[in-house]
Amino acid sequence: MNKDQFMNPDYKPDKTTQQEIEKLHNDGVSLSGVYLKYAHMKNANLVNVNLSGADLTRSDFSGASMYGANLEGANLFKANFEGANLKSANLCNCDLLGADFSNTKLNNVEWGKDFKIINELEAETALAEGNHEKAKEKYKEAEDIYRALKISLKTQTLGDDVGKFFEREMIVRRKQMSRFTPSRMVSKLAQLTTGYGEKMGNIFYTAILVIIACALLYGIEGVSYKGYILGFFGDVKLLGGMLHVIGNLFYFSVVVFSTVGFGDIVPIGPLGKSTMVFEGIVGGLIMAVLIIALYKQLMDR
Repeated sequence: MNKDQFMNPDYKPDKTTQQEIEKLHNDGVSLSGVYLKYAHMKNANLVNVNLSGADLTRSDFSGASMYGANLEGANLFKANFEGANLKSANLCNCDLLGADFSNTKLNNVEWGKDFKIINELEAETALAEGNHEKAKEKYKEAEDIYRALKISLKTQTLGDDVGKFFEREMIVRRKQMSRFTPSRMVSKLAQLTTGYGEKMGNIFYTAILVIIACALLYGIEGVSYKGYILGFFGDVKLLGGMLHVIGNLFYFSVVVFSTVGFGDIVPIGPLGKSTMVFEGIVGGLIMAVLIIALYKQLMDR
């Protein structure tokens, strides 16, 4: 028994296929590049199998034990992995369109750099070549795949992976929009500032940036503080120097950002008042996103 018959693109799986494939795998034969289209491999025992580059189109691997399987570059178009064990598997550069991962164990799976699937990479290539129609089609495929994976991973409380695929889903959705439209620009801004609500670091640094920027804006025109003008061109010496002024401006900015509003410092001009309104609204939004992100991370654990 050898794998030559499975290297033929015209190979037709039969009732003995699963047994022969398992035998080859147990004998240490690499199954890289085999053709198993429409193969019935239900409950197959293929731990650490090498199926890289294989064509598994519409094959049935439901309930299969495939821990540590190498499926890099495999065609999994509409393959059925329902209830299969794919823990620690390599799914880099696979065609996952239509693949069924319902109740599939997907812990510690290698998805590729930045969790990008092959469809998104193909979209980027098409876009670089100027083929916008193909790029849009591939981005749409990637969006569908990311959404399906996100749902499957969510049932297993794999929060980190869910967040990664949600972010990728939002990115490819944005890239299907026309350039320079308000919706696309808002989506890009959401990615940069919060990672679509999934990146704690982005949210934290955005909050700090807003607080510092608004503090500097308050200092230009000045704010009222105990009868003095607290600003870069106000009563600096009377208030203990520039360091004291900057400290109080930062304090005031934090108070406005957090929407606490003690009232001990108030803006006196149009710039300060406009900045205060802007910071209050933005601060409330960022705080809401931060609380939701924290809640999701805590609940996943």
